[in-house]
Amino acid sequence: MVLVLGAASALAFLAFRDSGPSPRGAAEAYARAWSGGADGAAASLTNHPRAAAAALRESRRGLDGARVRVSLAGAIDEDGDRATAHYRVTWAVPRIGPLQYRTTAQLVKRDNRWVVHWSPRLVHPRLTARTRLGTSMDAASRGKIYARDGRAIVAPRDVVDLGVEVARVKDAAATASAFAGLEDVDVDAAQLARRIDAAPKGGFIPVITVRRAVYEDMAERVLAIPGASVNLRKADLPPTKTFARALLGTVGPPTAEQIEKSPSRRPDDEMGQSGLQASYERRLAGTPARRIVIRDRELGSAKSVVLERRGRPGRGLHTTLDIAAQSAAEVALGDVDGNAALVAVQPSTGDVLAVANRPADSAYDRALSGLYPPGSTFKVVATTALLRAGLDVNRVVDCPRTLTIEGKPFRNFEGDAAGAVPFRRDFAESCNTAFVSLARELDPKALTAVAKDFGLGGKSDPHLPAADTSVPPPTSGVGQAAMMIGQDRILASPLAMACVAATVAAGRWHAPRLILDTNPSAGPRLAERETLRSLMRDVVTSGTGTALRGVRGEVIGKSGTAEFGGGDPPPTHAWFIAARDDLAISVLVENGRSGGTVAAPIAARFFTALDGSA
Repeated sequence: MVLVLGAASALAFLAFRDSGPSPRGAAEAYARAWSGGADGAAASLTNHPRAAAAALRESRRGLDGARVRVSLAGAIDEDGDRATAHYRVTWAVPRIGPLQYRTTAQLVKRDNRWVVHWSPRLVHPRLTARTRLGTSMDAASRGKIYARDGRAIVAPRDVVDLGVEVARVKDAAATASAFAGLEDVDVDAAQLARRIDAAPKGGFIPVITVRRAVYEDMAERVLAIPGASVNLRKADLPPTKTFARALLGTVGPPTAEQIEKSPSRRPDDEMGQSGLQASYERRLAGTPARRIVIRDRELGSAKSVVLERRGRPGRGLHTTLDIAAQSAAEVALGDVDGNAALVAVQPSTGDVLAVANRPADSAYDRALSGLYPPGSTFKVVATTALLRAGLDVNRVVDCPRTLTIEGKPFRNFEGDAAGAVPFRRDFAESCNTAFVSLARELDPKALTAVAKDFGLGGKSDPHLPAADTSVPPPTSGVGQAAMMIGQDRILASPLAMACVAATVAAGRWHAPRLILDTNPSAGPRLAERETLRSLMRDVVTSGTGTALRGVRGEVIGKSGTAEFGGGDPPPTHAWFIAARDDLAISVLVENGRSGGTVAAPIAARFFTALDGSA
């Protein structure tokens, strides 16, 4: 017969077998079992197995499942039926590190076999029958994220916790339904009713936390709900619920997957879950103060400290974000349905001033990470290439309704068939067919080369959570024609296209920068700057960007309508890029009909909102 033992049983069997008739054998067997994690096996080698097993397990659990290594330290002192052994004990405690000490064990001889005389001091010299080992942590203060002017973006703000005092509820379904009927909150009535029914009579159920301003609008309705409870406190939050949400990210308890990847994490920890809060977690989170303590076994209270490791507060993250610009971006996008983004940068430095996304509650930062064909906004780059090839902007370039290149028909999205007009007019009206007709005047690699002067087609800065753009050379005549209007295989983010407008405004490209303590690079001087500014000004005054004509100052811009996917006609994204003084922006609206009618008005709202906040 073959006897199969589990790991713990096997250790107990081997410990008992190997304890032998000598005190050293018993002492070594006890050390092996305890070191192997077999607390029950170690306890079986003592004269009080039940008490020993409970104490060993409680301390191991109290030390968060720490591993222990136990070894004899020196000779065994034997005196008749008694002996003394000295142990060197080293715990590897999660998130705290090693705890080392020495302890002494007494051994006694019973029925011709040596056993360890149990005492709580075997676990630690300072333990008694009423105490155990444990851990204690004080969370570090989380580092703040700052705007360019030094103000904290995420700062303590008034919030109100809404909850239910179960004892005051007569009808759980009615109370739950009343909470679900409040505006600006997301409460599942059926789920809340079940929680109320399942709670003890004197229990309290948290429902939702809202900003104080939101609560003040609903205060009378909340207080009228049977059982409703409110609590005012401070919480670290950005200025508004939507303020740069995808970029800044959120903080919350670790997920099961995060705990699995990092066993030192606890369910009650707080950590960055998205955006900058996640990307800079180590910097922002700091290190908690960690202690190994002696706790009362029944009450759990800490009685004394065995080991302490000082924590350090999280370090702040200083960004280039401008609070006024970001607020204007949120206003501009407002209640835009569907997916959209707005990015603002400072042309003279490349500093990112605003990053707004819709849907506002999505963690996906399409403003920096989304990649799309840029459509006619890329005509700024194409025009630069044409100017370098000798194009005169007053040259007449025909703008027919459609134009076929190698069997591929091209048509205009904005404006119509302007006919034989100067190129300047073609640019203002965003005539696709005029640009396509000029493709053969450029070297096939010209657009790829010129795009680099605008920061397109290269790797993004590692300190910036942005996607890499792509402007590969065409593989055919049709591809080169499509590139002239920002199609083919060109992909760019809203941030990258904001930098195209910024390049024209500043006269050279500056690598976008989001974190202040980084030093981005810059591109070559743009000799075509004044001509491009003039052409982009015409877009606003008399072309596809007239939605911005009433905006204060000399705004320049370019619209874009980019095809994607299949269909006849294929669906389109709406773009608009613009600049005024030392400010440049890019607007993208997915599935937008056209840049001039959909994206340009959003750009206008941005400048108007910004002017109103000055």
